Amino acid sequence: MYGNTNLYEMPALRTYQDALEHYESIKPIRGKDWLRPIINTPNGRRRQHMQIIKHRDNTIACRLYDTNVLTYLPDGEIHFTNGGYATNSTHQFATALLNRWDRYGCYFSSHKTQTTATVRSKTVVVGDGEVLKLKYDKDMGFDFIDPPKMYAYYLKRAPMGMRRKEIEPFTKYVLALAKLVDPAQYEEYKGQQTAYWLYHKVTGDEDARVEAAEHLLRRACRWRGDWLNRELSILPKDVTNILDDMLKYVHCEDLFERREVDKPNTNDNETYMTGAGTYL
Repeated sequence: MYGNTNLYEMPALRTYQDALEHYESIKPIRGKDWLRPIINTPNGRRRQHMQIIKHRDNTIACRLYDTNVLTYLPDGEIHFTNGGYATNSTHQFATALLNRWDRYGCYFSSHKTQTTATVRSKTVVVGDGEVLKLKYDKDMGFDFIDPPKMYAYYLKRAPMGMRRKEIEPFTKYVLALAKLVDPAQYEEYKGQQTAYWLYHKVTGDEDARVEAAEHLLRRACRWRGDWLNRELSILPKDVTNILDDMLKYVHCEDLFERREVDKPNTNDNETYMTGAGTYL
């Protein structure tokens, strides 16, 4: 389950009292009174990047490198944050402390470069640096306190159809070229361009549209088949997919609807809203 087998030596800290007792049981590193390794074994004490700390306000923090991943409050709340590092190491560290093979534990994992937390059948996404609040009951296990809301973006079909209509003459022109030209002329890869550059060319004058068509034919040109039966082709589907992506990036505000969801998003539409990966 864990990439680091030393995590099997991690203590089970489900409550503030568990964390306080564990903190008090650990002898600080000689010459570093403030440093208490969270794994209290001869080998674990060498792993000083995993620590347990008591703050002046009496909160107990379990730290991985420079991030207080879990903080235990005297009132019983437990706060999780990935500190901006949604990594397997962060998730495994927190899971080891809160789960310990308990069916009512709290599991952390990765989802589309973000952190997800799961208790029983409920899963939420935790943004980078966001604080997730948890509580523990000895009979019911962990549960969320005011879990963060999750949203997803869904494509609006009618507006997307209208945008496709606007560039339909150009799309037909490129698809016709794809059937007529020699793919060998477009094998040399010329790199990507931004969605906005491509849109400006597609909706520009004749010379600009020719430049856009040349770019699309090169981007859609690829070898198909195995090594013995390879064929160089310009794929019409690649052309239409690139043009669709172009429209989604440029007109994202009009083409997508934001909805609240009860589970982590499974589509990639948020990339169009954030502008991530606009090169086509």
